[in-house]
Amino acid sequence: MHQETVNRAGEKVLGIIGIVFNILFIGLMGFAMVSYSNAPEFRQYMEEEMMADPTITNPEEVEMIMNVMSSGFGIVGWVVIALLALSTLLAVIAIISLRKKGNASTAGVFFILAGLFAGLLSLTSILFYVAAIMCFVRKPRVQQTQTLRDDDFKYQEDEFQRKEDSFNNDTTTQKDNDTPYRPL
Repeated sequence: MHQETVNRAGEKVLGIIGIVFNILFIGLMGFAMVSYSNAPEFRQYMEEEMMADPTITNPEEVEMIMNVMSSGFGIVGWVVIALLALSTLLAVIAIISLRKKGNASTAGVFFILAGLFAGLLSLTSILFYVAAIMCFVRKPRVQQTQTLRDDDFKYQEDEFQRKEDSFNNDTTTQKDNDTPYRPL
């Protein structure tokens, strides 16, 4: 039994594209966090909009809402960046494990975990899920190679000898009943 190797280029390409998307989104999230914290004009604009709202009458409420939004955006931003970094790390591990023969199932598990950490239904996670499905579904073909033993050679020699003997028998000679053979 001999197994062919399966070309895993498709899984690797999907994994690399997902990693690139993760890195781009990490950069965008970091840029948004820095821009939000360093943009007092934006904060002032948001405070003015909230003060114009008739349901909010107290300026202290506006300040409290803005503080909660600022800290919440910072915390959520760092959590998203950490999850995307973990997703990227798992995808890199999956691609590395694809290099070894027979580790496609392990790579598929890592791709699924990377997809979960990238977001349940984001473009990146869908790429990782497709790569995982390809890892699980695509199996190498099994080729059967004939292994011959000494007994097999002996059997083949006996078979060859019988065929040779039957061919060498002169068909024009008389048989047991002394009737000549007549071709049609």
